[in-house]
Amino acid sequence: MFTGLRLVLILLELELHRPAIKLDTNHAQARLQTAQYRAKKRIVRGLWIATGLLMLAFPLTHFIVTLGLFTTFLSFTILDETC
Repeated sequence: MFTGLRLVLILLELELHRPAIKLDTNHAQARLQTAQYRAKKRIVRGLWIATGLLMLAFPLTHFIVTLGLFTTFLSFTILDETC
């Protein structure tokens, strides 16, 4: 049985204890398990939460669409693996 706080922590991937992960560099998704990539995902998650709050604060269609497209661009830029 999950408590509300535990469920929120799982949804936000803020688990208090992460087991040590052995990285297999030959695996196709090995880059998704690195600490650097997880840090980038946290930044993007925070960006989307802030953007969502702005969208709720200013419920104008043109503002929401423009902000959503710009945030999508920023998310792809941040998560880009060539940087």
